[in-house]
Amino acid sequence: MPIVPLVLVALAGLPIGWLAWSAAAAVATGSNGLAAAMLPTSLRDTAQLMVSVGLVTGTVGLVAAWLVTHYEFPLRRLFDWALVVPLAVPTYLAAYTYVEFLDFTGPLQTLLRTFNGATSLKEYWFPNIRSSWGAVLVLSAVLYPYVYVACRAFFLMQSASLNIAARTLGAGGMRTFFTVTLPLSRPALVVGVTLAMMEVVNDLGAVQYFGINAITAIIYSTWINRADFGGAAQLAVTVVLVIGLLIAAEGQARRNRVYLGRRDSRVPPAREILAGPRKWSAFGFCLVLLALGFGIPVGQLTFSAFRVVLPETIASTVAALVPTVILASLGAVITVVLGFIAAKLSQSSGSVSRGAIRLATLGYAIPGTVLALGLLQPLGQADLWFNRMTMALADWRPGLILSGSMAALLYVYAIRFLAVSHSTLDAAMKKRGTSVLDAGKVLGERRLGLLLRIDIPTLTPAILSAATLVFVEIVKELPATLLLRPLGVDTLATLVYMRANVGLFAQAALPALFIVLAGLIPVILATRLGDRRKV
Repeated sequence: MPIVPLVLVALAGLPIGWLAWSAAAAVATGSNGLAAAMLPTSLRDTAQLMVSVGLVTGTVGLVAAWLVTHYEFPLRRLFDWALVVPLAVPTYLAAYTYVEFLDFTGPLQTLLRTFNGATSLKEYWFPNIRSSWGAVLVLSAVLYPYVYVACRAFFLMQSASLNIAARTLGAGGMRTFFTVTLPLSRPALVVGVTLAMMEVVNDLGAVQYFGINAITAIIYSTWINRADFGGAAQLAVTVVLVIGLLIAAEGQARRNRVYLGRRDSRVPPAREILAGPRKWSAFGFCLVLLALGFGIPVGQLTFSAFRVVLPETIASTVAALVPTVILASLGAVITVVLGFIAAKLSQSSGSVSRGAIRLATLGYAIPGTVLALGLLQPLGQADLWFNRMTMALADWRPGLILSGSMAALLYVYAIRFLAVSHSTLDAAMKKRGTSVLDAGKVLGERRLGLLLRIDIPTLTPAILSAATLVFVEIVKELPATLLLRPLGVDTLATLVYMRANVGLFAQAALPALFIVLAGLIPVILATRLGDRRKV
């Protein structure tokens, strides 16, 4: 029996299993009134937000990828990689910055009053960003790169012969796009839209700030404000089911890729040189996307952070930076070690082990709110049992060593981001192959020698890349950290969340800027790696 993969599955599946058991227990005892009352509203608002963001991100991401891969226009090379950088801006930071930017005291309305001479909002009309349409705009502005990256990769790998044949037969550019390119790019489009929609389900800070009754926000308030664990568990299980449907849709899209034509290296993707209004339309479209997704959030954060630099702001930022770095560093080490073990088992074990590893890495698709909620009670119960044991053996009570310490956060980080480290290391191992290890065995190296002298040195770039990605993901993580952080401990994300929610955006801007700068690291690394792989 594959013991280690089953242990990983058990540890990763503990929160979901506990939530399922708690939800069933709540139904059995008849205490499901709150969930039954809140579920229709939360599902409706979440579905509307998901569909709206999916439509917007799918449209703009596909068009942007089509433009940069098929046409030449001013600054195309810059937009080719720069359109990915909005991924460095977490959704909750984008929400805070947009509200600040479009608020009555923000630069846009201030400029508007300068021209129209108004002194109050009653003298002119301005749309309220804290609404459903505002949430769709903000979330789409920072999530469209999921679609852009997937479609751009597809376009670069596809042969231009089909488009050339369509143009030869008399089809114009628009007709070729809708009759040839769009149908072929459907799987990549579905993959990108699915990822964007999963991020919408996972979001907590943005939907709360915009006042949307999304299901993750309802779960959080059900537990924090009402202490109704059974109702929160029922809502959380519903989230898991929704995520399961999205994963199934994404998997179906991947299977459909076998029907795509392979790229003919003799016919590289051709780029048509645009001129006149078409040239500036393509330039303007990409520029607006970049400004909405990165320019406005980072510009507003920079302006707010350095407008009034208060000593207490710097002190609190440094105080939050220390535990953030500690948690991110420890979480990266633990997650990379587990990812390395999982990748080794995937390479050398049978189908049962590979299936177990695949299940263990599904935590990345589950919202942090759900994982954290599922760990609250089992870790608290484990603390209770351990304290009873130490009292019986040594008359000593250690306290909440699991549920009340950083151990709980490290646990949920390992579950949440195991897929990141595993996928990175698994790809590196497949690319390296086994010939180097086989040569080491022939030369008499044992397991430990192979690990220390061959395995780890040859995988060092991938290990560092995986550690960097996990480190940055932990720095940005908000929902699970809010629920499981020890008393009196703030990370950069929780500090920004608490200050922005009480209107202290100027004091939240500096730590928020640190989060964005950290998020740029994996974007730059991914862009450089992608540039090396170009043919």
